[in-house]
Amino acid sequence: MRRLVKENSLLLYFVLAFAWFWGGIALDYTKLLHFWSLMLGALAPTISALAVIGISEGEDALRELVRCLWKWRVGWKWYGIALGLPIAEGLIAAGIASSLGIFKLARINLDMLRATLPAFWTVFLFAAIEELGWRGYALPRLLALYNAVVASLFLGTIHAVWHWPLVLLPHSYLSDVPLVPFTVSIAAEAIVLTWIFRNTGGSVLMAALFHGMINLSFPLFDGIDPRWMPWFKFSIDVAAAIIIVSLAGTNLVWKRTPRVETASA
Repeated sequence: MRRLVKENSLLLYFVLAFAWFWGGIALDYTKLLHFWSLMLGALAPTISALAVIGISEGEDALRELVRCLWKWRVGWKWYGIALGLPIAEGLIAAGIASSLGIFKLARINLDMLRATLPAFWTVFLFAAIEELGWRGYALPRLLALYNAVVASLFLGTIHAVWHWPLVLLPHSYLSDVPLVPFTVSIAAEAIVLTWIFRNTGGSVLMAALFHGMINLSFPLFDGIDPRWMPWFKFSIDVAAAIIIVSLAGTNLVWKRTPRVETASA
């Protein structure tokens, strides 16, 4: 069994991540588990990665995966990028929308924003839980097979499809977001995440900080006319990805920064 899991580890990881998360969404329709189901589903990427590694590679590989989450000595520049880039993107989008007359500060629910600030750390907690699987486990194995841009787009598309039930199901968390710009935005963000991951020596922590700040920057986009907001997010994310690829190349690595070693599938 161990050999079979090892030979198909990446495929098995994706199957488990989808089954766990989509199963959690299904449980959301039961009264008893309505509150807990999505929280349990959010554990899918990490639980799936831990299960596959535990069976196929053993305890040492498990420790190595978890260690990536605590890789914090990466230079202050990368903290600035991980924490500041999503805010900068949101401000640029809000500025452009304002100049076009389709941004209103009143659309942002400031009372709700203030109420949620004391628990903002949970955004980073759930981002870390996701990224330990997506970037910590899946990305290095995809990088062993493809160049960084292709690996990023592949993983980003899978990550987007993983979220699709939240977009397609009525009255769901993202049911008011068009599917195409949502999917392309996640794929474009994956390029930025790979760029950060590779240039910080494989730091899942930096990926989690960037992921968390993306979620925290959404109030800036909320001020944009809802008919246009998804397309602004789409455009900003694609523009950021194109700029990074043009500067760093298809390997998404600065010349002076050591490349993170990729793991074999």
